Amino acid sequence: MTLDLCYLPASEALRRFRDRTLSPVEILEAQLQRIEETSGTINATSFVYAEEALDAARDVERRYAMTDGRLRPLEGIATAIKDESNIAGKITTYGSLIYKDNVAQTTSTVVQRLLDAGAVVHSRTTTPEFSCEGVTHSRLWA
Repeated sequence: MTLDLCYLPASEALRRFRDRTLSPVEILEAQLQRIEETSGTINATSFVYAEEALDAARDVERRYAMTDGRLRPLEGIATAIKDESNIAGKITTYGSLIYKDNVAQTTSTVVQRLLDAGAVVHSRTTTPEFSCEGVTHSRLWA
């Protein structure tokens, strides 16, 4: 069941959130578990924001429990952001040792739009240095 939740289409997750057969917390927990299970093998994530994301998902769960209908288009969809897009206050490395401690001062437009639409960011995905290769390999995330 957990693995299936990791591959559930966003449209299906949103439908199930609305009819309360699935919680945003449940799908986030499944994704976080999958990250933990595979992190040593596939090296897909550079940073995981589990507690912060769980707090956000719990808030979303409460919004779905209200009946006022004021839900954003991606309310509760758990997502990862490539480590090449800025998130204010979070390290953005661009996959480079040069930026391994770089804390973004602003949030990229695409990320801000996802957040404004209700997405819950749970992690950053690794990127090749400056996104200049077709494979995700860098000295930073080797």
